[in-house]
Amino acid sequence: MKAKQVLRKQMTGLLHTLPAAELAAGSSVICRNLLKTVQYKTAQRIMAFLNMADEVCLDPFIEAALAAGKEIYVPRCLENRRMAAVRLCNIKDTVPDICGIRTARPGAPVCAPQDLDLIIVSGLAFDRAGHRLGRGAGFYDRFLTDLGNAAIMAVAFSGQVLPQVPAEGHDIGIPVILTEKEYIECT
Repeated sequence: MKAKQVLRKQMTGLLHTLPAAELAAGSSVICRNLLKTVQYKTAQRIMAFLNMADEVCLDPFIEAALAAGKEIYVPRCLENRRMAAVRLCNIKDTVPDICGIRTARPGAPVCAPQDLDLIIVSGLAFDRAGHRLGRGAGFYDRFLTDLGNAAIMAVAFSGQVLPQVPAEGHDIGIPVILTEKEYIECT
């Protein structure tokens, strides 16, 4: 879809221009607010992403969740644009996966999507209807089709929430978006 390609390019450009201090400050607020959500408080098995340079940094949230005794799982990109949730026990003990994204070391236990309680997703853009624009590979859309009762929540900077994001039938909707400025229940 051409509209998605155009928006991906625009959002990637926008995110690359945000000052590092602004990204860090926004990430810090998001992490603090994430720890206050009912979704976090009631979850034992949480999947959270390890950020790329232009994404919300969840490292402080992950460290706090680990210290609270929660099980943390992070994405591992696999072949055929598939993704697995692998257990992370120490934020400092990561390796790059096949896409170059930080993940848990090989041999880490895997959690089936339906056994997770909370899945925190990233994206380039979102709208208040719950549409999510990812980076175009479909990793999350494939992963999120096989869920049990897991709560799904996106975290993003406020500038990533747009009036409308193009969506297709295979795109998975996001029920909640948390930014540094607001908690959005999608309609």
